[in-house]
Formats: sequence, C-alpha cells, structure tokens
Amino acid sequence: MAARIGLTRDDVVDAAVALLDEGARPEALTLGALARRLGIRPQSLYAHVDGADGLARALALRGLHELAERVTEAAIGRSGVDALEGIVRAQLAFAVGRPGLYAASIHPPGDDTELLVAIERVNRPLQAVLSSFGLDEREQIHSTRLILASVYGYALLRRDGQLTLAADADHTADRLVGMIVGQVSAAGESRRCTTAGMGL
Repeated sequence: MAARIGLTRDDVVDAAVALLDEGARPEALTLGALARRLGIRPQSLYAHVDGADGLARALALRGLHELAERVTEAAIGRSGVDALEGIVRAQLAFAVGRPGLYAASIHPPGDDTELLVAIERVNRPLQAVLSSFGLDEREQIHSTRLILASVYGYALLRRDGQLTLAADADHTADRLVGMIVGQVSAAGESRRCTTAGMGL
C-alpha cells in the first residue's frame, strides 16, 4: 500500500476518531489498525503523527476541543445550580455518547502547553460556576475531581454493559447529577456560613 496523496493530519485523526466511535478502545487503537482504515502503510502515518504517543495526544486534543465546546455552550445564559447541572449533563452526554473519544481525552498533559490550554478551556466554565458558589481554589479542585471521577466512572460502566440491574440507567444519571449539584451547593453553603461566622 502506497502513501495516499493529499492525506492530511486531520484525515488521520478523523479516521482514528471514527474507529473510536465504532467501539475501539483508545488503549487498543494501533497504528496498524489505523493504517488499514486509511489504506496506507503504517510507516506512512509517521508523516502525520509521532507514533502511538503522538496519535494519543492528537486524539486527546480532539476530544478536549469537542468537550470544551459542549460545556461552554451548556453554560451560556445560565448561572448557579442551572449552570452547574447543564455543565455536568453536557459532560455526561459526551462521555456516554462518544465513550471512545471521551476516554481518549483523559490524557496526562505533563508540561505539554497545548494540552494544558485545552484542559483549561474545558474547565473554565465549571470553575466560573464553582467560584460563584463561593468555593475557594482548593474546593474547586476537589469538586472538579469528583465530577470527573463520577462522569468517567459512570460512562465506563455504561460502555462496558455493567449497569445490568432493572433500574433505568438514565434515571441513575439523573441521580448522579443531583448528587453532584447537592454536594457543591452544600459546600458553597458551608463556605458562606463559615465566612459569615468570621465576620467577613
């Protein structure tokens, strides 16, 4: 198989995303499988991505970009509990609807500036809402981690067919959102009471 003339990096990432959408796991997505999808030799991929690590990075950036758009749109025109619920539901919808791409977006950034900026874009709407509840930076970090863990865990269980009991999985998702909103609201109320008690 010869290299395809006119093949771009976006074409390569698009093909990889398509494989994820068809059920491939990010950790199992090989350059060989991607090359077969594109009808090229695996070696030809190196002209577009820096091996398996470069592909993982490109998929993370693609996933983070889409997630940032979804949570930003979900927060527009909303505030407080309404905004928080919208953001969490947007994360859940992405995680459940596109589990492969969502899982690929969970990628340690290290000192990669582009990844760090992409993660910051995803987190910006949530941080603004958490700040509006009166949470300080440390509490915002804890809340962000709890939301990530909850959404990621739920999405993985649903993807893998582990939610097998009779209750509707969508109703479980509703309860998950309610728990998160309740926890953040309680933390904000506790913060306001503490601040008032200090006379600040």
